[in-house]
Amino acid sequence: MTSSSPDTAAAPVATDRERFADAWETFAQAIRRARSRAADSSHSQLSHAQIHLMVALEDCAALSVGELARAAGVSSPTATRILDALEQDGLIRREPAPDDRRRTAVRPTDAGRAAIAEWRARIERDRDTIYAELTPAEREQAERLLPRLAEVIERL
Repeated sequence: MTSSSPDTAAAPVATDRERFADAWETFAQAIRRARSRAADSSHSQLSHAQIHLMVALEDCAALSVGELARAAGVSSPTATRILDALEQDGLIRREPAPDDRRRTAVRPTDAGRAAIAEWRARIERDRDTIYAELTPAEREQAERLLPRLAEVIERL
């Protein structure tokens, strides 16, 4: 006859959803910590919000503040505050739009383009580090799973 004592009782088994939630939270926390380390590092010239605006600028010849805000996914007042800081740092310049003097066109300066290039190089180095840490099978899983997760997240 066997008896079950409190010391030998089986621990509750986590459900698939609970294991997914735990893995998601672990991943999200790692991303937040990495973003915080990047923002705190001495070689990081741009905040994440500034990067979003600068990348949107890099992809277009010149944008109005409203167009830039939409492209970066922020409100116009937020974009204006960020642009004020970027202009003060010499990373962008604002000038009257050539086709409509009521609008202001925003363009990156050479220093702004250099800051984005530096950011892109750091991202590539970090991505290469992650790639090197994964096994070939994990890389294959990531290649399939990451685009699918992005698709689902975009619909949230």
